[in-house]
Amino acid sequence: MSKAQTSSISQTLSQHYASSINTDGSNSVLNSVKNTEDAVNFITFNQDASCIAVGLNNGYKIFNCKPTFGKCYQYRKEESIGIIEMLYCTSLIAVVALGEEPGSSPRKLKIINTKRQSTICDLIFPTSILQVKLTRTRLLVLLEDQIYIYDVTSMKLLHTIETSPNPHGICAISTIADNEGNIYLAYPSPPKTITHDSLLVMGINTNGGSNSIQNNIQSVSNTPNRVGDVIIFNLTTLQPLSVIEAHKAALAAIALSSDGTLLATASDKGTIVRVFSVQTGVKLYQFRRGTYPTRIYSINFSSDNKYVVATSSSETVHIFRLGEEESLAKKHKTTQQIASKKRTKPDYETIIEESEEPNGSKGDIDNEDFDDIRDDGDDSDAEVADDDEANEEISNKQRKLSQSSTNSYVSVNSGVSGDESISNASNSTTLKSEPLVDQNRLSVARLIRRSSQTLGRKAAQRMGDFLPSRFSSILEPTRHFASLKINAVGKDVKSIAVMNNELQHDFVPQALLVNSKDSSTSIKDLHPSKDLLELNLLHIYVVTSEGFFYTYGLDPERGGDCILLNQYSLVGEGV
Repeated sequence: MSKAQTSSISQTLSQHYASSINTDGSNSVLNSVKNTEDAVNFITFNQDASCIAVGLNNGYKIFNCKPTFGKCYQYRKEESIGIIEMLYCTSLIAVVALGEEPGSSPRKLKIINTKRQSTICDLIFPTSILQVKLTRTRLLVLLEDQIYIYDVTSMKLLHTIETSPNPHGICAISTIADNEGNIYLAYPSPPKTITHDSLLVMGINTNGGSNSIQNNIQSVSNTPNRVGDVIIFNLTTLQPLSVIEAHKAALAAIALSSDGTLLATASDKGTIVRVFSVQTGVKLYQFRRGTYPTRIYSINFSSDNKYVVATSSSETVHIFRLGEEESLAKKHKTTQQIASKKRTKPDYETIIEESEEPNGSKGDIDNEDFDDIRDDGDDSDAEVADDDEANEEISNKQRKLSQSSTNSYVSVNSGVSGDESISNASNSTTLKSEPLVDQNRLSVARLIRRSSQTLGRKAAQRMGDFLPSRFSSILEPTRHFASLKINAVGKDVKSIAVMNNELQHDFVPQALLVNSKDSSTSIKDLHPSKDLLELNLLHIYVVTSEGFFYTYGLDPERGGDCILLNQYSLVGEGV
């Protein structure tokens, strides 16, 4: 690219950088290739979760999410769009074709000005493009074994990262610079990579960054099969920052918070979600998404870093709260305090780090017993624990396990401990702290699981000091704060979800809800047109490979089931 071309591109980008098309969004992506003309190939939220971009077999569409839903732009062309990425609310988008038509190539990236419908520049790469990420200063293009980093304002190539094979295009990027002006990239890396080993040996932020260089050298030699590690790369200084040893199994999804302070990860087991500090590498939270292995499609932080939202192939969305009561440090400290009062041996702990392996744990003994009641596909209440990494050797240090995400049985702001809340649940004064229950999600499996949860927690609290540590950890699994069941039409529906952290005033028919203390409430006893319940809700936005956009409401005080508020189609002639 000549200097004249570079200058022209820079001027064009500068002219249109602040041009708004009244749309916004987040940085998660979804692929689902279909054969019909108006089928969805790709869906993504842009960086601030206020708009949706949809890649179709005949062009692309852009929709507003907030303050109200509506289509704001559509471009029809006889070209299948495989990737579309927006730059906040501006008129600049990045587009990659599927390559099914003459002249199209999945190796070509186009930077387009949607207002003028003009192509600003084309970039050709050696292999197919798997992922594109945009920030206000950086453009990232991810191939299977390479990542290209460009300056957005000039489209100058700044750096190329050689990676291990990444066929699923897994990566994450922060969108807001920290106090020092840094933004970060996260991507998976098995230990065999040179960058991974060199960072480990130097003792940079690995599992808390507390190991000595000698211990890190030993760690490299002792973990040849570990494939669930994440490399953190500074996109401002163009230098690798650290390695975070997230999982032993291969990664399925990762996410960085918008400010780059937190990293969320899930392995291909799909049962455990972990949250780490980017700067220190310390594991801050650990949550159990469900019992049975599933495919995690996306993980996203809320913009205020108070929640993590995860979607999966079970067609459920789980919301985990990142609060003081859920933090590993808090749980570990509380466990030690209780243990010191009840046990004569202070070095014995009942709670250890939970793992993900489906085999090798006694937690699996219940799986076959409940095969006939778990066919509802809703694993949001599943309590039977199956270990994530049962073969991982427990270190001499007693490991930590975050307990329930206050289990939606305790009010977020109640200030009451879990055991006190459970013991007082029968008192009518605690009903306002009870989680919301969606009438439409009632099933035999959920009722059985829900009724068994309290018994399991009480048993763990009373017997935990006398049981082996692994059995105690099974009785005290980590849990989500809230969940929802996607109102999908077909099967194998892929989805991504983001969270709006602004409270909205919504009116919900009481007929949709039942009190978790009184599951016998009948929908026939209520009048949907008259009995409206006013709630202050956070909105969860969900898009699916079927081409639907859903808005669900989450009660931040009570948790429990999220309520479907709106549903829109993103495809079709009338849309």
